[in-house]
Amino acid sequence: MAFAPDMFVFPGGRVDDADREPALLARGDPGTTPAEVAAIRELFEEAGVLLAVGGSAADRVVARVALVRGETTFPALAESLDLRLATASLTPLSRWITPPSMPRRFDARFFAAAFPADAAVSYESDEVVDDVWIRPAEALEAMADGRLAMWLPTSSTLQQLEHVGSMEEIRARLAPGPPGEVVVEELAPDVVRIEMPSGGGVDGQPVNAYLVGGSSMVLVDPGDPTGPGLERAVAEAAHRGGSIEAICLTQASPDHAGGAEALCERLGVPVFVGPGGGRHLPYPTTEVGEGGAVGPLVAVLTPGLRPDHLAFVATGGALVLSGDLDGVRGARSIPGPTDDAVLEESVRRLRAMAPGARWLGGHPSVR
Repeated sequence: MAFAPDMFVFPGGRVDDADREPALLARGDPGTTPAEVAAIRELFEEAGVLLAVGGSAADRVVARVALVRGETTFPALAESLDLRLATASLTPLSRWITPPSMPRRFDARFFAAAFPADAAVSYESDEVVDDVWIRPAEALEAMADGRLAMWLPTSSTLQQLEHVGSMEEIRARLAPGPPGEVVVEELAPDVVRIEMPSGGGVDGQPVNAYLVGGSSMVLVDPGDPTGPGLERAVAEAAHRGGSIEAICLTQASPDHAGGAEALCERLGVPVFVGPGGGRHLPYPTTEVGEGGAVGPLVAVLTPGLRPDHLAFVATGGALVLSGDLDGVRGARSIPGPTDDAVLEESVRRLRAMAPGARWLGGHPSVR
């Protein structure tokens, strides 16, 4: 295939012109979008699972074969089976947009849905050469071991779902909110905060990225992959007469790391992570340990929230880029369990190393 050969991805594909037909949209729940119709159609085409009411099981099988072979269209199929598309069963998760520098671009929206009790997975399309039904944590480990190849949007979505307990929890804690704006604030002559509005590709989950340094700059936690925040970071560095020479992550969770790969490939710079932080990232990273220097930053190991969590001391100890140690987590995320005793010790050590320093957290309060 020209796009994503040999990659493990979720069922999905592009929005077709037919997905925009008013009569087909009307078969969904109020407010149905073409992207939701495309998600339902692609899931049916690729995996044989139809999120809809109508048509017998036998009729669905026959119609699906005709659809995959190009003998019918989805609007015609929906009319012949008198389908009611269950678009309300789709919970939006995130949006990923490839940067302008890539020759082949996409604007992808991810959804989650409960698997229908009476459904069975099957494959008719020659696009699918292998398949696996697997828990998110197991899939991430398989990627880390080289058994499953993925792109960042897939692995990030698996990270976002890793600690989910139910669809109700997804709807309550992961669904996007109102999109925000990029906010830029100078905190010191060599430290700029860039509030990116969609950490991990989730609207309404702002993340603080920090641009630190003079002519050679380090960008910390560029977690928004949707584009404007990354563009602003590059522009801000150029405006100040410098360039981004490295990227640092306080942790490798999607809301902190989402935009790092795009900038890494675009600028040809390394991405630094804490011990083990690159294991669930599908691109090369460089580990930095206690006291390691990255440009003007000094790394401090601060596990507890995550084993790979780092903080960075800047400007001679006057400022600390504390990640999520200040207690503010991603507004639309389900983080893993916290080791409270280890976290308390990390906070104590950090305060002792930079007494009186101003802490700069990983997330602003959601407005």
